[in-house]
Amino acid sequence: MIAAAIRAACLAEASAAKVGNVHPGASFADLRFEHFQIAADIAAVTLTDWDRTVGARILRCVDQTVAATGTNVNLGIALLIGPLAEARRRDCPVGVVVDELDHDDGSAIFAAIGRSRAGGLGMADRYDVQTGYVGDFDVIGAMRLAKDRDRIALQYAGGFVDLFDNVVPTVHRQIERRGEAAGIVAAHVELLSLAPDSLIARKCGVAVAEEIRRRAAATDADDPASVKDLDDFLRRDGNRLNPGTTADLIAAALFWLTT
Repeated sequence: MIAAAIRAACLAEASAAKVGNVHPGASFADLRFEHFQIAADIAAVTLTDWDRTVGARILRCVDQTVAATGTNVNLGIALLIGPLAEARRRDCPVGVVVDELDHDDGSAIFAAIGRSRAGGLGMADRYDVQTGYVGDFDVIGAMRLAKDRDRIALQYAGGFVDLFDNVVPTVHRQIERRGEAAGIVAAHVELLSLAPDSLIARKCGVAVAEEIRRRAAATDADDPASVKDLDDFLRRDGNRLNPGTTADLIAAALFWLTT
């Protein structure tokens, strides 16, 4: 059931026509919806390989996805759903799972981040994937260093409280109101309006991410033309303005809501 929920959440998130993201009607130069379909199948299998540690599952998910697609598709999803799936399996708070991550988990997670070749990603001066840090990797320490500039790191540093307090309720409310596909699109716009996307901030700077937050706040999710205007703006420069972290958080919320 957990594997099926992972696959369904990944496919639902990728299928919705979210602004600035890949979906069946929109691609990037190196990333298509078919890649997300492949990644969903891989995530469902690797993130429920209970014979491996959480960190090893995340690393295996990223390695197999890059090998199969030639690109980074689901690093953020693997980082988020990895601990969430373990929490569902054990029926315990995800904070407990995160607190139990050891140096082996940390080293595997660090390797996954590096091998994904994710855009603009580093782990501050002490843990920088670009310089090939060697040694025991204190994953929680690194996430605490990065939490103010990376919203996925914030989940690890704060026991996923941000996900449960902000993302999950938003996704649930919008889907209840609009249905799944339209609800995901509206939730994406709403979340973008509430906090700058940290992937955009890393790649383009905080000022650009804040400008996009303001544009999202001015977007009427009930008006297709307004949503299209935001989508067109985000696609004006290839995938540089792709709000991918917000999309990853939505995938994690969808998984949590369906398990």
